[in-house]
Amino acid sequence: MSLRPRGSTRSGLWPLAVVMCGQALLLFCNLDLLPAWGDEVFTFRTVAHPIREIAAIVQRDIHPPLYYVLLHWWVKLPLPWTGLAAMRSFSAVAALACTVLLDCFWLRHWRPAHRWPALALFAFSPCLMLYGRMARSYTLQTALALAAVSLLWRWMSEPRRLLARAAPALAAVTLLLYTHYLPAATEKPTRMAAVRRLGPARAAAFYAAAAAAYWPWLLTLAGALRSWAKAGGFQSHYSLAANPAVEQAIKIAVACISWTIGESFAPVSLAMVPLALALIWRGCRARTLGQPLWPPLLLAALVGYGGANRWVTWPFIAARLLWLLPFLTMALAVGLSRCRRPLRIGATAVILLSSAASTLFYFRRENFVNLGYTSPVREIAARLTREPSPRDAILIDGYNTDFDALLFYGGVHLGQAILAETAPQVRAAAAAPAVWLVRNTRDVSPRHLVSSLESEICRGRTRSVAFYEPYPTLDRAAVALVTPGAAPRYFYQVTVCR
Repeated sequence: MSLRPRGSTRSGLWPLAVVMCGQALLLFCNLDLLPAWGDEVFTFRTVAHPIREIAAIVQRDIHPPLYYVLLHWWVKLPLPWTGLAAMRSFSAVAALACTVLLDCFWLRHWRPAHRWPALALFAFSPCLMLYGRMARSYTLQTALALAAVSLLWRWMSEPRRLLARAAPALAAVTLLLYTHYLPAATEKPTRMAAVRRLGPARAAAFYAAAAAAYWPWLLTLAGALRSWAKAGGFQSHYSLAANPAVEQAIKIAVACISWTIGESFAPVSLAMVPLALALIWRGCRARTLGQPLWPPLLLAALVGYGGANRWVTWPFIAARLLWLLPFLTMALAVGLSRCRRPLRIGATAVILLSSAASTLFYFRRENFVNLGYTSPVREIAARLTREPSPRDAILIDGYNTDFDALLFYGGVHLGQAILAETAPQVRAAAAAPAVWLVRNTRDVSPRHLVSSLESEICRGRTRSVAFYEPYPTLDRAAVALVTPGAAPRYFYQVTVCR
């Protein structure tokens, strides 16, 4: 079965134009809808510095500089947005670029009956919309990964065209390296194919040139690898399950949910996940694209998951592997194309309806898997600005509360983070007329330090507790299956002891 049209090899630009109009409407609508979170605050603070300082700041962190440099220039344009919304708009533009690149490099020659669904499934993916509206580099990584893989494969088809084929591929790979390490590291399947198709000499020269272009940042990459090697103990504190195998299953399951139905979905949409995964697998095995897609895609996914799994906890795997989404969506479209016409139309309609429901819940800020994206940090910060007296003490859970986001919105500029090393200062806060303690209801601190200090400081005082952001019933039921003890009913709480 071929996806290429009979006769003309091009079906025009209008399917892309129509889909992108709808995608742009969703991406740019109300960019301030969700509150800032810690990583976005880091972005906001970093790009405010001059270019020469940005490189030094990210060099001390784990990120390459390209995204921050581009964003520094972007926010200087006369944009209709300001502040964090302006930075999020750059990610939205990168998400639109992903759609253009997917169509230009992969879908343009497909039959219209197959190209339309593929474009719509990707452009209206709830996963792409979620991360395309964040002040992070996820969609820029995805766009550059799409370009790098496509340009490398084009060069492999004509290995002697160095200037026309190798130079653009080298530029794309270098830009990807300067954006993030993880998607660049998962180019291994492409490198293996390059050795076979180009020959060892051409492949070695290409990757030597890429290493030379990346030479100024190689020492920083080595430091990032050392940090990654030490990261396993850090993220283990945030595990949901005591059993490591169950925790890995949770990570993979949440990532699959995010890629297929998004992270703000109607519970009934969970029934779509097995169907979507089955269609993706069917598309990966097909030879419609010239060869089965599953060997390189599976290898890239395993390498990427290995890198992300050690560094981040279960809510963030899908974000770090967002560059897989266009290839998964393409496999999904191929899987649908191999179904009989009534089934294909019905399955496509149901998947798109599920995406529409997830988009609706996103804009209503409901049913999020990770409540950190919708946490009421703006409301809590406003309360801490308005109600405490200058003599009161403000304490913030330093382990599982977004201190940076609270600081971004004001109200905690005099707050003290509760950490093991700050316990003496925290205990001294008991002398204040009133103590305000902001914390996550799930205590992940060593030996439940946050809960112990709260009990100690509030002993003999009148305590009042306000809870924020209730967990959806489905989330509580899922957590109860893997976590000992009663699942929390709310995400954040503010305790006042007078």
